Amino acid sequence: MKRSKSKCFLFLDTARSGEFRFGYLREDGVELVDGIGRSNKILSALASHLKAQDVQDMAGVCVVAGPGSFTSVRTGVLVANLLARYWGKPLYGVSVEQAQDVERLYRELNDGKHPSNGYVAPVYDTEPNITLKASVGPKCYV
Repeated sequence: MKRSKSKCFLFLDTARSGEFRFGYLREDGVELVDGIGRSNKILSALASHLKAQDVQDMAGVCVVAGPGSFTSVRTGVLVANLLARYWGKPLYGVSVEQAQDVERLYRELNDGKHPSNGYVAPVYDTEPNITLKASVGPKCYV
């Protein structure tokens, strides 16, 4: 009897400011890459590790939706939403707490305990602090 292939999930986590992690959650183990720097580096780091076969075998995309800092969480969730939609894969949003034990998270995803979403919204731990740059010259009104 041929053994069925275990499911593989792409995992993205940018909830902590100044660091990120991504990789694969599989039955035979978790393979994560840790990165230091702004969350916007996750896409290029992911591109350098991703293989076409990985995408083909992927059962879904799992992203840590927060809570976390505005820019960090927003970037990770944006990348996950984009990739899941582009590849036509199910999307799963999880909390920081759920992502602390990635082996358990894999089992829960594999067992269908997390529903897939068409869209994952970011969850922030504080209000965004977005300000405009100060004006450098006289105002011009047209």
